[in-house]
Formats: sequence, C-alpha cells, structure tokens
Amino acid sequence: MNYSLALALGLILISCSPLLANARGHHHAGGHHLGLVGQICTELIQNQTTCTDLVKAADPKIAQAKTFQELAQAVLEFAVNKGIEGQTFLKGLALIEQSPAIKECANFFYDGVVGSFRSALRELKEDAQTASYDAKAAYDGPDGCNRALAAENINNPAITALNSEIALLSQIAFEAICKYSN
Repeated sequence: MNYSLALALGLILISCSPLLANARGHHHAGGHHLGLVGQICTELIQNQTTCTDLVKAADPKIAQAKTFQELAQAVLEFAVNKGIEGQTFLKGLALIEQSPAIKECANFFYDGVVGSFRSALRELKEDAQTASYDAKAAYDGPDGCNRALAAENINNPAITALNSEIALLSQIAFEAICKYSN
C-alpha cells in the first residue's frame, strides 16, 4: 500500500465516525444550543470553533448532557473510543511507513492516551480530583507524538488532526470534571 493510499484511508477512518454520529442527531450551530459543553467550548477561547465543531460531530450524549457529571462521562467515553480508533490507525500506519516516530506514537503515546481516559472514566464518580488529573494527563500523548514526529521531520495531516482532536478532548474532559467537582 503506498503512502497516499494509507493517508487517504487514515483520513477516512478518522473522519467517518464523527460524520456518522452527526447523522444521528442534529445540533444547532451556536454554543448556547450545545448545553453545558457549549459553555466549556466558549471558555476555550483558542479552540472555541474547533471545540464546537468537534462536539457537533461527536456522540449526541455530549451535547445533551444535563449535568457536568453526565457531560464528563459522555466526553470520556467518546475520548476512549477516539483514542482506540486513533491508536489502531497509527498502528496500521506504522506497519506501512516503518517510522520509529509513528511506531512510538502508536505503541507508547497512544497507550497513555487510552489508559488515561479509561482511568479518568473509572475514577469519575469516586475521585473527581484523580479523574481530572488523568483527563489532563491524556494531553501528554498527542503532545509527545507531535514532538516525536517533529524530530523525524514527519508532517502527516491525518496524525496532526488526530493529535489535535485528542488534545482538545483532554481539555474538554478536564474542564467538565472540574465543573462537576466544584
């Protein structure tokens, strides 16, 4: 499989699941129509539009959450699934590209992403402080992956988009947990 085919496949895998989720439910464009998560997106000034777009394409449970606990749970469940999808994509790409950086992203950094989101989900009801730490720690995965790619001068738009989405989910989950625990 050549690089362009692998890239196209990766873009499809990453973008298809939010599109399918979006087809199941219609959400209004403004942040105030997105409920509690709209409040969080509004507070993320640097990522406000990206946050809103991600939420509109995500699991409808996120936009429909009535409490910050429900929101945190829905975001974390979605984040675990996106982390697993991303790791699967990276593992497939690592087989094709034979890049140590991509392999490190798949087998080290995204292990951390999935593990952190899962841990945050487990801790959510019992220990919100630990859950918030774990949600924030998930950010380290895409950050480390980006640094590894930069060290090898790899510029892959599909990986960049994946890392940005996971980093944003980490921020949203962290903020939702903080609001829930206060």
